[in-house]
Amino acid sequence: MKINFSGKFAAIASLILTSIPLTLPANAAQFTETLIDQTQVIAIARPYGDRKYDLLVIEQIPNKKQCWAESGSMPVMVDPLLLNYDFTGICRRSTDSNGYSIRLDGQDYGLEYLLRIVPRGNELVLVGTSRTGKAPELILGSTQGLQAGFMKIILKPGWQFTKRTFNNKVLGHFYFSGKQADVLNPSNVQPEMPATLPAEIPSTTPDPETIPTPSVPEVIPSTTPPSVPPPDTTLPTPSSSIQTPDVIVPSTSVDTPDMVPPTSVPAIQEPEVTIPPTTTPTVVTPKPSKKPATLDKFRPSN
Repeated sequence: MKINFSGKFAAIASLILTSIPLTLPANAAQFTETLIDQTQVIAIARPYGDRKYDLLVIEQIPNKKQCWAESGSMPVMVDPLLLNYDFTGICRRSTDSNGYSIRLDGQDYGLEYLLRIVPRGNELVLVGTSRTGKAPELILGSTQGLQAGFMKIILKPGWQFTKRTFNNKVLGHFYFSGKQADVLNPSNVQPEMPATLPAEIPSTTPDPETIPTPSVPEVIPSTTPPSVPPPDTTLPTPSSSIQTPDVIVPSTSVDTPDMVPPTSVPAIQEPEVTIPPTTTPTVVTPKPSKKPATLDKFRPSN
């Protein structure tokens, strides 16, 4: 009996091990994609927790109640109207990796890449991160701005929405589909931006370096040798020029200082003259009385 049980278990284990690798590639090979109307589907950065966001994909079923409304720009704000009513049969929604994945060149990369929304600068960026860390990061789109609430993710050139198809039947799984030639093109916008930044940096740096070097040494030696001899000859000229503006500005004031000294001189001399007359009257008064007498006496005698 024990031998029979062990034989049964071995047979079951062999069947399980052989069935796993056979079924997975078969399913992966049968998955295809179908292009859908890009205006009827939207990728949204949905806020949750403390300044965190995850990816929400909504598809509008034609001729049904509106699932969302858009307003503004950079970023485009989204009003998720489907949260206000029962959207069964009206809107299709995917909220995790079971409902969306990356597809490149017709191959499903859902097991290799994880879709995430990360803040970078003043916007949120939808990136595909390698689960093993061995593949490069893929940038699928961004919000082109940052505000509180639901924001629309604008896909970058080369990316579009498709839906998973199995045996010609469209499923509910969304693909962010593209071609490596378009998505990983080195001439995209982001590779061009770092190319222009270094072009601007060297263009500005030599300008400040060249401006002081030629101007300072060239102007100083050129002016100093000619300026040394002229100051000797020009010194009198500026002095006269300095006097001329004084004469020009107060024309009358120049005359007045000439008049002031003569008026001031007699004023100073007058007190000097008045002082001796005050002292001399005593001396002068007796002298004129004696002088005329003596003069008269001497005159008739002659």
